[in-house]
Amino acid sequence: MGDRGAREKAYRSARRHSVLVRLLRFLLPASGVLALVVLSVMSWVSTPAPYEITVADKYVSLDGIVMDRPTLTGFDKQNRRYKVSAEQAIQNITTPSQIRLNDISAEVTLPDQGSATITAGGGDYDNSRNTLKLLGGIKVDSTLGYKVSMKNAEINLQAGSLVSKNPVTIRYQDSEITGDTMTVSDGGKVIVLEGRV
Repeated sequence: MGDRGAREKAYRSARRHSVLVRLLRFLLPASGVLALVVLSVMSWVSTPAPYEITVADKYVSLDGIVMDRPTLTGFDKQNRRYKVSAEQAIQNITTPSQIRLNDISAEVTLPDQGSATITAGGGDYDNSRNTLKLLGGIKVDSTLGYKVSMKNAEINLQAGSLVSKNPVTIRYQDSEITGDTMTVSDGGKVIVLEGRV
């Protein structure tokens, strides 16, 4: 009976290892896709490339200058199309470099092939610090089959870096990888998932 139990334990261990290897084989490229998606969205803020802005309505309230349904469309430096919209954008009157975005949605073309849709509950853009904090749950769905979710992310547009200090989940087909935190640096070239990966 002991041999059978040991064989079953070894089999389960080998099976977990095989699943992990298959998972990493698909999900490590997914991390790269996530970084490219996020950096593509960031490029609309930091790149003075040709773009078009439309706004359904704008007015002044106690919160600041309000724009309803602002949409920004254009092409990044690599001629990839993007469209970023929010249900509302509010520019702080006392600190005009700060803009609050509510219900963010973005569509970006990925390098080589496919596209991705990114949604976030909200975000805080600070033009003076060149940062964007995405809040309220972030979801990325790519046409390549990758799905990424995290609670929030802090993006430094100047450095080309992203930090999520909350759990991150990356899915591809029937595989999944999670980490307690994720750091993307060097313009998406370095991606680190840490904690219970």
